Amino acid sequence: MLALLVVCCIIIYGMVMIFLPRNYHTELEGQVTSDFYDLVEVLERNGWEASSDSLMEFSMTNNASVEVNDNYGNNLFSVNFADMENLDTSAPSMSCSATFQKGGQTYHVFANAALVAVAQSYDILLKLIPFIAVVILLISVIGAVVCSRYYSKPLVSISNVAKRMTTLDMTWKCEVNRQDEIGVLATSLNEMAEQLNNALASLRSANWQLKKDIEREREQEKQRVEFFTAVSHELKTPIAIIKGQLEGMIYQVGEYKDRDTYLRRCMKTTNDMEALVKEILSAARMGGSDFHLERTDLDISQMLRKVCQQFRGRMEDKQIELRMDIQPEYHYQGDRRLMEKVFTNVIGNAVTYSPVGAVITVTQKDEVFSVENTGVHIAEEDLERIFTPFYRVDKSRNRNSGGSGLGLYITKTILDHHEIIYNMVNTESGVKFTAFL
Repeated sequence: MLALLVVCCIIIYGMVMIFLPRNYHTELEGQVTSDFYDLVEVLERNGWEASSDSLMEFSMTNNASVEVNDNYGNNLFSVNFADMENLDTSAPSMSCSATFQKGGQTYHVFANAALVAVAQSYDILLKLIPFIAVVILLISVIGAVVCSRYYSKPLVSISNVAKRMTTLDMTWKCEVNRQDEIGVLATSLNEMAEQLNNALASLRSANWQLKKDIEREREQEKQRVEFFTAVSHELKTPIAIIKGQLEGMIYQVGEYKDRDTYLRRCMKTTNDMEALVKEILSAARMGGSDFHLERTDLDISQMLRKVCQQFRGRMEDKQIELRMDIQPEYHYQGDRRLMEKVFTNVIGNAVTYSPVGAVITVTQKDEVFSVENTGVHIAEEDLERIFTPFYRVDKSRNRNSGGSGLGLYITKTILDHHEIIYNMVNTESGVKFTAFL
């Protein structure tokens, strides 16, 4: 930038040195010519004897020598105010001549003007070169500083922002408030950065959602594998029992000769398998993507009393005390069959796992439903997995001491479809299940 300004100033000053003397030379020639013809008119009108003052004035004004000759070439008058001895020989000059008549006589006038001012102007320009050079340098430096602050600084700022954008850092903006091309460039860069930032945010969100979907898919796949593994394990045991009993009866081995007794046992095992398969199908159907609820208006209070009545006999067999604190006429919009299944599973579990002489309390007030049974606690690590399919607290998986391990999983699935929050915790006296309808 500085070099460009210096070169421009040198070119401009060079053009001044070339064209200024030439233009001045032309102007002086015109002036001398005009004064000369005015002098000739004065001579024609007054004669050369009466015009000596005009001749001397012309000579002084134009730094010229003037001669007046008669028709025979005799010099009648001459004047020279030009300092010919000290006159620069290189200085340009011009000559003028004319003829005039006065009193019937013909006279010739000659003038030779030295254009000293032209040479002097050129010399002055040469002498001013050092001063002009300093001025040019000073102007160039000031101009370079101003230009750098006006043009370079915003460009550097834009360049820095562009470099940060290459690292996908779109949080920076060009703080350039201008209306010229640089301002348009900064505004365009800011708009591009904002659009790229939005695009990156969308990509990050999509990537995060994709990772979440992949993790969920992997978890579902893991649960699916575990589910089928558990199903295989649950079905393998009763099938093996039935197969062994049937083989014993076919070959009449030992006690299996009593076919009637073992056929009844096979029937019981088959019924257990049928119930298990129904629960598996129910859990699989509710876990499908096409499953939907058939919501109707439910009288929760009446439904709970009905379910509790179903377990009266088993409670009496185990000498379990049932306490009910159920709010009358509480209604809820839900799937009747599934909500009844929830209450049956929860209250049934409480009856199954409660010891003899325990107390089961069924409470329903407004949107809070809870079942608490005393005399038993569940380990914390089991509470965390209690709603997992086929998970049972009894690690022996004895059918006589528990069910298939699908009851609470089905309960969880139904409540999730109804968007009902639930939990199971240990209390001071036992275990409590709570759902917020």
